[in-house]
Amino acid sequence: MIQTARRTKALGLRLWRHREIFFRGFVGWGAAAILLLLDSSGTHDWRYRLRGPRPAMVDSRIVIIDVNERDWTSLNPHSRNLLRPLKELGLTTDAFFWNTRLWEDMLSRVLADLPLAVGVTLHFGDGVRMGSLGPATRSLFEDPRVVWGADLDSGGRALIPVFATTYNRNVAVRSLRADDDGTLRRYSNSLVQIPHMGVRLAELAERNTLALQQALSVPSGSGSGSGSGSGANSQGHIQPLKNFEGSDDDLGIERTSDVNFVAGTGNFPIVSMRDLLEGRVPPEAFHRKVVLIGHRSQATEIFTTALGRMSRAEVIANIVDNHLQRRIPQRLPAWVYLGLMGVLAIFSVRFILLYPQAVVLVGLGLGALAWISVSAWVFDRFAIWLPALAPIAQLVITYVLFLSWQVGTNEARAWQLEQDRRAAEQLEQLKTNFVSMMSHDLKTPIAKIQSICDRLMSQAESERMAEDLRNLRRSSDELHRYIRSILQVSKIEAREMAILREPVDLNEVLFRVIGRLKPLAQEKGLTLDSDFEPLFSIEADSTLLEEIAHNLVENAIKYTPAGGTVTVASSEIGNDVVVTVKDTGPGIPEAEQPGIWAKFTRGSGASTSPGTGLGLYLVKYFVELHGGEVFLRSQVGQGTEIGFKLPM
Repeated sequence: MIQTARRTKALGLRLWRHREIFFRGFVGWGAAAILLLLDSSGTHDWRYRLRGPRPAMVDSRIVIIDVNERDWTSLNPHSRNLLRPLKELGLTTDAFFWNTRLWEDMLSRVLADLPLAVGVTLHFGDGVRMGSLGPATRSLFEDPRVVWGADLDSGGRALIPVFATTYNRNVAVRSLRADDDGTLRRYSNSLVQIPHMGVRLAELAERNTLALQQALSVPSGSGSGSGSGSGANSQGHIQPLKNFEGSDDDLGIERTSDVNFVAGTGNFPIVSMRDLLEGRVPPEAFHRKVVLIGHRSQATEIFTTALGRMSRAEVIANIVDNHLQRRIPQRLPAWVYLGLMGVLAIFSVRFILLYPQAVVLVGLGLGALAWISVSAWVFDRFAIWLPALAPIAQLVITYVLFLSWQVGTNEARAWQLEQDRRAAEQLEQLKTNFVSMMSHDLKTPIAKIQSICDRLMSQAESERMAEDLRNLRRSSDELHRYIRSILQVSKIEAREMAILREPVDLNEVLFRVIGRLKPLAQEKGLTLDSDFEPLFSIEADSTLLEEIAHNLVENAIKYTPAGGTVTVASSEIGNDVVVTVKDTGPGIPEAEQPGIWAKFTRGSGASTSPGTGLGLYLVKYFVELHGGEVFLRSQVGQGTEIGFKLPM
């Protein structure tokens, strides 16, 4: 229990430390969740437009018979007197297309071809005048394979066509309802007890197909002529379907379904009514087919869809195809979509935090494109709706939130670094000023000490006192050199160092340095040799050259044990003059060689030798100030060769 509490506390502290990251990720996810809740089926439009019509995917069992106004008028002379006043009113009702003889002829020809189902998408209500029907005609109109279209009034009650025998036998709702923007995207399939025509025709087609398969599977002579249990009689006519009543649980409940438009205008086979009645339709054109009979003569029969304008019959044909092919658009539970977007938020936040902006921008763009592709493929292949707008909006919002946060954080960091830089510059300036002031102030008392030492050495009464005074003088000289090195470093850091070029004899400068340091070498028991080649004068600052040579030779003397040799050589190589100081000291380890030119750096063997670690730093700076370069060659136990070369 205690361990669990500790882990929970640690997790809480970790989340609190990264609260800004979690908060922004949650805001991006929340915005996408709101967009998802506000989303509607209208977002499917772009899917259909990008996919376009797929004629190859259309169920080949669906056929449309077009009852157009011109053919009907030519075949039904009695309608001509009614056509003119209807045109003047701008309205052609479905009752205009009624003629008992023509419909009897048309349905008999279609049913003789043994279709699976026939759907009449026109509504023939109480306004139809058909007179008395004979038994054969009425039997034809009440054939169980024929489904007549019913409308709904403003109260949702069904307006049954005149040929309906019962509410749920050969009647289906043909109503289609467009959205507020005038685009048709869905249909109601259980508003009343009567199902929608697309659903009813698909059920009839499946049941009659099964009945035909069962009839064909019965062996000959086994009593198939009775039609018992076979779904067809001995003449091949489909028997009336039994128990086709629908579920009482669905009564009065409106369930809408999206239409998965796989076909546009003209993608379903269309047969002209005139060709049918005049015998120009090929045999078996309707055999085992779902036949839809409709017209395009009035505005109420034309609907705007994602694939363009379609007639009522074409829209219902798409609905039938959806049910026959099992591709009715399905939405997963909301928690599944929210979970997917949560996973997407986690990956996008981590990706944004781990990679540079250029990589993030390209990666998120590719991720959005991949999501759109997967969403379109899943919808096209499995008819499962995956949101596309909400996840892409989530990626954009998350990127903007974290980009603004990173920009703000970088600006704050840059501002803090600028403040630190200014504080460091002020501190460095104070240090430089202090060192410079102290160095200048120390030069005067040191000069006095040196003067007093010189006077006392000339008046020394004993050799011991003279030796003490010489040591004091030597220490004061060393201190004076330290102070001068510090002043030179201060000038370098203040960028006040300048060189005064003049003709200089480099060998003469080296002679002066050797003469000055020879007593120090003799005191340590060293041999200080020289090997100079004749050199031309060069343009350089003689004071700085003397400082360079002094530091190199003095370092060699310091680190060379008694009995050793220090050799100073000069030569001309190409267009350069080269000065080399070679000693027989212990050498410099290879690991320490790259750092010996740094400021305040001393080797591992320098603990017994006095110094500030500025000598070689000044040598390198002064040589490079002249346009030259320094070099070092050393091996442990074999001495050191150090020097510089300057352009002539």
